[in-house]
Amino acid sequence: MAIQQLTIPMFPLGILLLPGETKTLHIFEDRYKELISDCLLNDVHFGIPFSQNKVIGKYGIEVKLVKVIKTYENGELDVLIEGLRIFTLVEYFDVLKPKLYGAGLVLFSEVIRETPSLKLQDLIKDYIWTTQNNSLPIDAFDNSTLYSVARLLDLSNKEKQELVSLTSNFEKENYLMQKIRLFTFILNAEANLKEKFVLN
Repeated sequence: MAIQQLTIPMFPLGILLLPGETKTLHIFEDRYKELISDCLLNDVHFGIPFSQNKVIGKYGIEVKLVKVIKTYENGELDVLIEGLRIFTLVEYFDVLKPKLYGAGLVLFSEVIRETPSLKLQDLIKDYIWTTQNNSLPIDAFDNSTLYSVARLLDLSNKEKQELVSLTSNFEKENYLMQKIRLFTFILNAEANLKEKFVLN
């Protein structure tokens, strides 16, 4: 497994995106306005280390700026970002002078692209079929990876952190299967409870 080490601009947030996942951010602090401006000017990516209670965590994701959705009169921005690669944060610098924003030394592990097993695909298909009223997105399994399967689940930040901390595809796949089985059990229990209320 090849390791790549880089120093990249940082925007700590209390979210953890998965590769391929998108999110809209509202930019209002001067340092992050500068960061977005630099990304636009130089066509560079930045990192979002997962931050909780102002403590910078061990994991994060490199993101690209997809587009600026809206610019406000006061200079604030709404931007769309997309997750690219999970990283391990080696060292964090609160300010990278002369810039206002911080940076971090990160390690990227070049994970071998692996198609989920048929067992995992069948589990997630059944789960999505149930949650979306007997329908599946047409492109749900195009170019499928373990992370694309994970995106189909509504994982919390804590669950995403648990997933990305696992070191092998085998462990990640087992984790996802356990989650799908748990979510399916909860859905079935809720359905049975509703049925009992109707019968009564």
